Amino acid sequence: MTRASIRSILVVDVGGTSVKCGMVVDRVPQAGERLFPSSLLRNADPVGSFAKLVKEFCAEAGLTPDLMVSTVPGFIDTDGDRVLFAGNVPELNGHHLASELGALLGFPVIIERDSVLVLAGEVIAGAAKGADSVLGLFFGTGVGGAFLQGGEAFRGGGWALEIGHMPFGNEGRTLEGLRTDCLETYVSGRALEVIAARHGVPVTEIFVQSRRIPELRADVDRFVRDQALAIGTAVALFSPATIVLGGGVCAIDAFPRRQLEELVALRAPFAETGRPMDLRWAGLGWRAVLYGGLKAADDYAAARSMPASKAKQERESLP
Repeated sequence: MTRASIRSILVVDVGGTSVKCGMVVDRVPQAGERLFPSSLLRNADPVGSFAKLVKEFCAEAGLTPDLMVSTVPGFIDTDGDRVLFAGNVPELNGHHLASELGALLGFPVIIERDSVLVLAGEVIAGAAKGADSVLGLFFGTGVGGAFLQGGEAFRGGGWALEIGHMPFGNEGRTLEGLRTDCLETYVSGRALEVIAARHGVPVTEIFVQSRRIPELRADVDRFVRDQALAIGTAVALFSPATIVLGGGVCAIDAFPRRQLEELVALRAPFAETGRPMDLRWAGLGWRAVLYGGLKAADDYAAARSMPASKAKQERESLP
């Protein structure tokens, strides 16, 4: 399979709340995406259910993809196939998702961390277009992160920047499917829902209502301070030239972006290093995943068209 032979790419974004499907055709992201509830995957046969909804979307779109790129909200093994841990869709844990789905669908499937695809899309066509050494942190149902340098994702030992699982705080906070006192129990959309329920307000109105309810305001301020602490920690670790922030939490009406920016400036070591803070807000939304999926497909094709001798040299150069 070559880049030129890939005309249609199915891109799927699996989140804790919904599964979104869309297409890239002739290298152009298409309108007309469809949402399915993630609850459809929470059963004894999550891969079969996944294949069923994919087939339903493809039939509606009238397209047969050349390949599929899907996000996974969690840890992926170094083989790029097995899901090690997806806290918000635990039924996928242990499945060789790419190969199992590919066998059911009849075309290749690539899986990638959701944050990597979103950040790649923002670097290709969004808020960080043309930037290098970019850190992306995304606060949604969970919390995800990615670091791209030279357009390539930092992998560490295989699943670097699963920051939502970073130890954080010491209050014994828990959420179903997650370790006690990990970052997601403090600054995720699920954590925000806990705060909203405690004060009897819809989570979609939490930042607006915090302006008139002092007790809620105190909890929201702490939530934003904790976000800034997490961001500052990641900045100290990766020294990015550019920071991209986004996710569904940051898109809620009246989210205090300016307050968070000011707190990040205090928390991250900009004054000590003399580096300016280049903080940008993700702007592509769902389209970032489509552009990221296009890059993943290009990388897949390039790896398979690589001469055997060069591929062998690269394998032998690995530690």
